[in-house]
Amino acid sequence: MNINIVSPNDYWQIHQLRDYCFPNKYTKARRDDFHYWIEHSTTLGAYDDKKVVGQLLILPLNMTVHGVQYKMGGIGFVATYPEYRQQGIVKRLMTEALQKMRNNGQTISVLAPYSVSFYRYFGWELFFEKLHYTIPQVNFPDLGKKLDVVKRMSFEWLDPDLFQGIKEFHNAMAIVQHGGMVRDDAWWKRIERRSPDSHFAAYFLDGHLEGYIRYAIRQETFEVQDFIVANHLAEQAIWRYITSHAASVSNITGVTSNHYPFGFYFKEPQFKKEVVQDVMIRVVDVYAFMQQYPWGEINDILTIRIEDSFCHWNEHVYQINKNGHVSIIETNSTDTMHMLTLPINLFSAMMVGYLSVKEAVIYANQPIEKKIIDHWQRALPSEKPAFYEYF
Repeated sequence: MNINIVSPNDYWQIHQLRDYCFPNKYTKARRDDFHYWIEHSTTLGAYDDKKVVGQLLILPLNMTVHGVQYKMGGIGFVATYPEYRQQGIVKRLMTEALQKMRNNGQTISVLAPYSVSFYRYFGWELFFEKLHYTIPQVNFPDLGKKLDVVKRMSFEWLDPDLFQGIKEFHNAMAIVQHGGMVRDDAWWKRIERRSPDSHFAAYFLDGHLEGYIRYAIRQETFEVQDFIVANHLAEQAIWRYITSHAASVSNITGVTSNHYPFGFYFKEPQFKKEVVQDVMIRVVDVYAFMQQYPWGEINDILTIRIEDSFCHWNEHVYQINKNGHVSIIETNSTDTMHMLTLPINLFSAMMVGYLSVKEAVIYANQPIEKKIIDHWQRALPSEKPAFYEYF
């Protein structure tokens, strides 16, 4: 069994394997979209002679971590034929994917797990709690009456100038939103292929775009797909726009962040909310990641040992000086009570703000002096991440 980058002559086998192993067969626009990403991703195949029996795609994406843009590898479409399972094929695909991402400069990786424990074994960890909400008509928010300036379009009836403004606004917000992903034209095309019935509404104040919503209306339900605003005034205006559909919809559904006090200012904030944990993150290259990292207040030299059984290049002791300079220490004399020792999954969740330093230390079952925890906590930005993209 060989793991290779799939040649264009074998792309049809990737389609065949995906259609067999996933619930719905792709046709038309969905199939075109998948083919685009086969061509533009690092597409790995497990070969039994000339037959592709396992696959994995590394999508070339990006992610903002505390204001810094990182190259991110999005892992997707991992599959093997049933008669080839239990042979370690996925393990070999994942191991090769980690090496390929490092070679590509993709310092971090995100995936949507079918099994958290399975991908945690390879070093990924949960990092974002989504809040799925359903608001029945009786609980629609009432934010008063105001004549808001809203411009509307859809993928079917595209307004090129408005769409360009929405794309630019989205990316400007993604750069400042921790966990945000800048969308290029290829990603917007993917969204259009996967949701061609999407509508857009953009809110303007004094001629400036301050927020937008992407949505679909299906079976009397207003489905919020994107909700991006620059401030509270824009948020209120968007909600007024949504609830203006009350005569034709009976429910509003959408996704937000569980750490955001969603619905707090609604008159009736009691409605169905469900927390879902369905995205995981991993630092692929610890040294490169920390070199870019926007350190906070560093009062003393920070020392950390990383445990990573799948990325030997990460298994070092690192020191970060008061200027945020990162170095690898080959000979280490630091007492274990004076440095962090973390497996890569907990380190990843801690560095993006999902776990506090104290929580990471508890889960790692590592005794350490409290002042070391305090030093580390002051050095890490505290904002929690929010990641809404899907692949």
